Amino acid sequence: MTTTGPVTLRWRGSSSAPETETFPDLDAALDAVEARWETLQDQAPQILDARKILLISTEQLKAAMVEEDETPDGT
Repeated sequence: MTTTGPVTLRWRGSSSAPETETFPDLDAALDAVEARWETLQDQAPQILDARKILLISTEQLKAAMVEEDETPDGT
């Protein structure tokens, strides 16, 4: 799933304003989410395109991370 970028990862950290990080493409942003999932999962992460239009919602990211955690035998 490659969307040309840049794309922005946005999440709510400890401050009231959202924090953001920009990546060259969607794959890079998804890799960053996966690497930092333990921290980001409770901070409403979202991925937006260059126009700041939502590409992947918090719920979609949570579902994707759950799918990756499941093993082939269903445990």
